[in-house]
Parts: sequence; C-alpha cells; structure tokens
Amino acid sequence: MELNNKLNELKNLDLSNIKIELIGSWLWLTGNTFNIKDQLKNLGFFYSANKKAWFYNGSNHKLNRAFYKDLNQIKNRYISQELNLKGVD
Repeated sequence: MELNNKLNELKNLDLSNIKIELIGSWLWLTGNTFNIKDQLKNLGFFYSANKKAWFYNGSNHKLNRAFYKDLNQIKNRYISQELNLKGVD
C-alpha cells in the first residue's frame, strides 16, 4: 500500500529522462534527476552517490548497505522491474 502511495506521489513530478525501477522492495530512480532532487528528498528518497541513483526503502532513515557496489549487483540478486507510471492509479 505504501509503495502505491509513493508511486502516485511520483506521478506529480516531471519524470522525463528518468528510469524508475522496483528492485526487491526498493524503488530506484536513475537518469536526469537533478531538477527534481529537492522534491525527491521531500518524498523520502535518499541519494546514493556510489550508485548515482535515488532510492526509497519505506523507511525514514537511510540504511547503509554498502555490500552492493552498483545497481547491477542488486538487480542480479533481487527481482527487478522497470515501472511506467502512466496509467498507474
């Protein structure tokens, strides 16, 4: 339920040139996110400099999981799916 709410909140942002992926139970945003970085922070997303991606884990604090150095390692470990927010309600 919380994930659906977060996806609905994302629909209000300009997501041009941004890729949204559900990897495991976390949302990851990559691409041209600079223009919406403040909005992502307000929505509870955190930035991973190592991965050059924003993530949302359903928590109010950043969890340090430095074991996985890049998103491809995470994708190889967990189920991943690219999301298209058009038509999501």
